This record gives sequence, C-alpha cells and structure tokens, in this order.
Amino acid sequence: MTRHRRPGFALASLLGLAVVTGLVRPAPAVAQAAQVQWSGVERVVAFADVHGAYTELITLLRETGIVDAQDRWAAGRSHVVSLGDLLDRGADSRKVMDLLMRLQGEAQAAGGRLHVVLGNHEAMNVLGDLRYVDPGEFAAYIDIESATERADLRKAWEAAQGAGSGPAFDQKFPPGYFGHRAALSPKGTYGQWLLSLPVAIAINDTLFMHAGPSNVLRGMSLQQVNLRYRTALTEYLGLADRLEQARLLQPGDAFHARPQLAKERLAAMTTATSTNGGTTDGALTDAVQRFQAADDDALLSPDGPNWYRGAALCNEVAEADVLHPLLLQFGVARLVVGHTPTRDLRAVTRFDGRVVKLDAGMNRAAYKGRAVALFLQPSGLSVRYAGEPDAVPLQPEGLFVAPNEIDDAGVLAALSDGEVTVAGPRGPNELNVSVSHAGKRIPAVFQARTADAARNEVAAYRLDRQLGLGLVPVTVEREVQGQRGVLQGRPLKWVTQTEVQQQQLRGGGWCGAEPQFQLVYAFDTLIGNESRTPESLLFDSSTWFVYVTAHDRAFGSTKSLPAYLKARPPAPGAELRRRATALNEDNLATSLGELVDAKGRKAILQRRDALLALPAAASAAAKRP
Repeated sequence: MTRHRRPGFALASLLGLAVVTGLVRPAPAVAQAAQVQWSGVERVVAFADVHGAYTELITLLRETGIVDAQDRWAAGRSHVVSLGDLLDRGADSRKVMDLLMRLQGEAQAAGGRLHVVLGNHEAMNVLGDLRYVDPGEFAAYIDIESATERADLRKAWEAAQGAGSGPAFDQKFPPGYFGHRAALSPKGTYGQWLLSLPVAIAINDTLFMHAGPSNVLRGMSLQQVNLRYRTALTEYLGLADRLEQARLLQPGDAFHARPQLAKERLAAMTTATSTNGGTTDGALTDAVQRFQAADDDALLSPDGPNWYRGAALCNEVAEADVLHPLLLQFGVARLVVGHTPTRDLRAVTRFDGRVVKLDAGMNRAAYKGRAVALFLQPSGLSVRYAGEPDAVPLQPEGLFVAPNEIDDAGVLAALSDGEVTVAGPRGPNELNVSVSHAGKRIPAVFQARTADAARNEVAAYRLDRQLGLGLVPVTVEREVQGQRGVLQGRPLKWVTQTEVQQQQLRGGGWCGAEPQFQLVYAFDTLIGNESRTPESLLFDSSTWFVYVTAHDRAFGSTKSLPAYLKARPPAPGAELRRRATALNEDNLATSLGELVDAKGRKAILQRRDALLALPAAASAAAKRP
C-alpha cells in the first residue's frame, strides 16, 4: 500500500525520543488503588481548583496544619482531598503536581491519605485540549525538551510552511511545549499519575467529585464510574496515538476538530491510494470510526463527572430529581464539588446542605478569589480561608433569579426602594427601566397594571418564592411616571420565546430547558394561569435560565388544569411534589393573605391536588416546543 502524507513534521518522534533517553521518567507517584470508598475516617479536609496557584496552596496547607514549615505532611491520619483542576490558568501547575505526588507517599506512610480527584483540566491536558494552558506552564517543561529536537522540528515546519514561518511555529508551539506534551503523555511522569487518579471517591457519608453527577452515571457503582471513566480516557488516547502514527492526526490540530480532520484525511488518503491502484488499510477506517465514538463518549461529555454543573448551577427543584437518586445510589448524604466558582468567592451549600460548592477561586490572579479548606468532622462542617485565623460555618447560597448576578434579597431591596430611570417604551403599557440602589444598577421592566392585576403579579412572585422555584423575577408594586403598576427584575440580557422563535436562536447553557419548562407548567397549574404565551416566557440569553411573567389573569377559582396544558399535562417530579404537598391554608394565608382571598387560596390547594394526581416525572421525556 502506498501512503500519501501531507507535508509536516513528526511530534511522535520527539515523544518517543524523550521516553527512550529518559527525558520523561517513569512516574514515582503512589498508584491509585482500586479502593474508592472509605469509612470511619475521623477528619477529612478538602480543597478545590488550584489552577497552578502553588503559593496560595502552600499557604493554605500550612495554615490548616496539613503540612509543616518544611512543607512535609503533618496531618497524621487525616484524609485530605483535592477536588482537581490543578492545571491551566496558572504558571506553577507542575510544582503543584510535584507537591501532591510527594505528599501522597508521605500521607500514606503516616496512616493518612491524600486523595486527588481528576478534574476536567487534567483530562484536557492529557487528551491534548490545551486551550487554557498558561505560557508559564509550557515554560516549566523546558528542562525535558530537547533543544536539538526542537530546532529540527522548527526547520521541518519552515520547510513545510514556507520561509519566514518560524515565528508562527514558536507561537503555536511555545518553548517547553514538547516537554509538556511528553511529560503529560500516557508514558510521561505526570500523564501516568493523572491517568491513575479517580474521578469520584466517597469518604464516610460524603461523595467527592470535581463537577458532579448527572444521569449519565445512573445504575453505576462508584467503582464502575471510575473504571469506565479511565477506560474512556485510555480508549481515546490509544486511538489518537494510532491515528497520529498514520498521520491522520497532526500536531497543532484543533482539539475539537480532530475526529473530522481524521475522517477528511482518511478520505483523501483513500482517494490517492485508489488512484495509484492500491487499497486502504481497513483497520484505519475502523480506527477513525472508533475515534469518533471515543470522542463522543458520554463520560467525557459536558454531562460527564468532571464537567457537569447541574448540582452547582441549575434550579434546585428540577435538579434535585437528578441529584437525590444519585446520592442514594452511591450511599452518601452529601456531595462536595469544585469546578464552578462560587458567586461571592466564598464556599457555600445548596440543596439544604446536601451540596457543598468549594471553588472560591484559589488562583487569585485568574479569579480574584481565595484559598479555602473544608473540614468534615464528627462535630460538623466548617471552612477556613487562607489568611483568616478561624474556621467558620458554611452558609447556604442565596437565591439568584434575575438578574442572575445579584442575590434575590438585593434585587428586592433595589426594586422596592431604588431610583428608577426610564430607558424607553418596550410595548403597550410597558417600559424598559433600570433601578439604582447601593451602588448597583439593576435592569427591570415597569408594567402599568390595574390594582387587581398588580396584586396577581405580586402574588405569583410570592408563591414562587414560597415554593423556592425561582421562576418569577422579583416583582414589587411601584409608581413610575405617575402610573401605578409593578416593577419586575430582568436578566442583563434576555429574550422572549417569541424572539427565540422569530430569530431562530439556539439555546445553550448548562441547565436543560425541559426540566425548567416542567416547573413552569406545574406553577401555571397551581396559580390557574390561563394566559401563558410565548411573549411571557423569558430566557436569560447568557445562561438560558427560564423565567415567567404576565400573571395578571391568574388565581381564579377553577379547579382544573389550564386549557393549554390539558392535551399534554405536566409531569411533576418528586421534589416539586414534596414542596407542593407542604402548601396549606395557613402558610398560604401568611404569604398571600392580602393578595388572594380565601376562595382563591382554596382553589390553589384544589389545583395542587389535581397536579399531584398526575403521573410522575418519568413521563416527562417528551420535549415541548
């Protein structure tokens, strides 16, 4: 068979030479044992998302007694957990890995453990997705990069790309690039270590993951999660190596374009080979197909265990139906994650304490945050921030609705008491406005309403908050330009369903639309809303969170589903059912008493009963437009 290769240069030759000549040493780190669950541990400490911030990490470990003044293990039999993302965005990630690799051995010798959970940025570096590598990270590997080999590769590049292309080579492959790739390859010191790490572990009653569990993990044991994830990584790497040797993948290929590039190059090779009377190696065709499948593996996708942000970001009422069964499946009471920086750069809890978000932006240069350690002990949970003398209790994350950047209490205070500035008309009886309060400017809409209609809008907001849904933006009665009505908060950037349809916009974000729509349908059932239209269904066009407005015709006396839902009724999930069940005459009178009369409150409970009589959320798979 005649192979037709495009001009280029061979990165594989450098990696091979590095291993042969000892530039990349066999990994000395403690291999990850098959064990991924521990019980009876008295003291557990966790930290998250170092991102190359070696100085901040050392400070935290010293102040919390994990290491001594010489940076040696000092935590005895404690178990310490790193939640991943050691790499990218910071120049000292190699120093961070060297430190943790050494401490793993010292911890085990002392009867303790240092667990390092694999983050998405570790996986990205091993797989070759280098979008976030800091230039200093490449430079840290110059000592294991052969200057002679680099010069030869540069010459080959210039021969292929043309005279004067040398600077482009240096930009695409900065000094240390090839040492970095060799060291993080499956045969390299750090690559071997990272490929040995778990993606999820459980200690006592707590599950530790970088990002969090999605439905992709349904039905798996913790051991299976780790085995299948590691298999997904090694399958991808093995096939990528095979295709690199065949020149179907080449240095500098955009990571996400690799499967398509391999397919196109195979097609070109097949055409050229056929023209010359040869035949293409069938194994290559199979390898390209398998590589596409490996690239599409759900465990490596945005729903995988070191990417998924549902527990950190999504609506708690909807996401609880994903989270709670998985916690039960893994036999744990809570989940601790990093990956998603907290809004105020302090560790917080969600889901009534069942989720701890620990990424407070340790890399100060990148996130302007702080290093924080979580302590899990029989006495309870607490956190300590670097530079602060004492541990403090964890606080729950407040509700963030619209705008999503300011907590709900702050938006309420602003809309109630802030200065309103009218930007211009939005539609009939509706103005685009902004509200200034406490140094913040909040986007809002003023809607002129009759007294009855305004009460209904505020009642919808209050019932939404009583249920903890977060669908209705903060709504208050105000007077603007001599007209009475309601002020309602808005996202910084938002669109209506009408605009989505007219402009053919494509949604995105981390949180699925259908679970949010199901909450809308259930809420409309409870309030008896007959007037849901595409214009009253709103989206934050940055996150694609769903919000609703226009409830002026709600809270009637009907006992049945709104007409628009009768053909396809909602399928309320377990968490919504639990919260709706808690509604009663007394708490409705407290929240809605001056807004909805006794007859209207009774109708809410009757519609609630009709909602709870519907089939459970398993029937919610059908997508709505």
